[in-house]
Amino acid sequence: MYVILIDSGTTNTRIRIVDAQSKEVTDALKIEVGVKNAAMDKSNRNLKTAIEQGMEEVLGRNNLTREDIRHIIASGMITSNLGLKEVPHVVAPAKIDDFSRGTESDEIYGILCHYIPGMKNKDLDGNGSIEDIREMDIMRGEEVEVFGLLEQMDVSGAGIIILPGSHTKFVRVNEDKELVSCFSTLGGELVQAVQSNTILSSSLEDGLIDMLETDHLEKGYKKTQTEGLTRSLFGVRLLDMYTNTTGNQRANYLLGAIYHEDIQALKFYTDGLDLDWLIVGGSEILKHSMTHLLSLEFTDQTIIKATEEVVEQSYITGSLLIHGNQ
Repeated sequence: MYVILIDSGTTNTRIRIVDAQSKEVTDALKIEVGVKNAAMDKSNRNLKTAIEQGMEEVLGRNNLTREDIRHIIASGMITSNLGLKEVPHVVAPAKIDDFSRGTESDEIYGILCHYIPGMKNKDLDGNGSIEDIREMDIMRGEEVEVFGLLEQMDVSGAGIIILPGSHTKFVRVNEDKELVSCFSTLGGELVQAVQSNTILSSSLEDGLIDMLETDHLEKGYKKTQTEGLTRSLFGVRLLDMYTNTTGNQRANYLLGAIYHEDIQALKFYTDGLDLDWLIVGGSEILKHSMTHLLSLEFTDQTIIKATEEVVEQSYITGSLLIHGNQ
């Protein structure tokens, strides 16, 4: 028998087939559709269709039928109001049992699906103030990665798990492995928006980073530090016009400029906290970039960069842990 894991984010959805006994991934499919599409379409119809077509494809190429699948475990933005089934957030502080109890079930493609809830910092209604919003935050999907990382990594005490992606997520964890709160930025989406929808597009026509170049990453970071973000962003165009920088170097500069603001947010979030560690997850390029820049600011802090294998396994481990605690 097999279990299917679905992780649907802002821009992408991943479908994984996992052997129920060995817990090993036997196949995976990435679909370039997420809740951002549902937001633009003002309907989840295309998201649902894309996921069902993805299910059909991944089952077909493995000669599997619905009857071979024990159940589906879904997490991420698929459980939001833009996804396939809205599941209420768990309120922080939250342990793994709280996420298990908050899980709700339905069907996808005729298969029983368990939807894992996300987390919010406070239980606010629509009458919250600016002061309330200062401490408010939400996440969906990152809770799975966090528990998966904590299960695999030998850390004790309190710390922050940092997950750069479409949104950079900072998740505070206490010594009891309880998620105390989270803190988010729009860092990754801003990088994409600048690269795709501004005058800088022609200076970044090679796309985003394909190789880390720390000197230009640091230059972008320090430019924002001294001259502000909007001026440092315009520097991408100036670098293109008046220097012999490559597209990859300019992409590094851009990421450094925007990550300066993410790290300032982290400094605000952690101000006054007694932390034992910072763990950085996420994709390889973003993980290495973030870790390098953190080392410039958090010089007295233990910074742990999760391995590629641990990051990949974190979603599988976290999903099965949460479901297994039901």
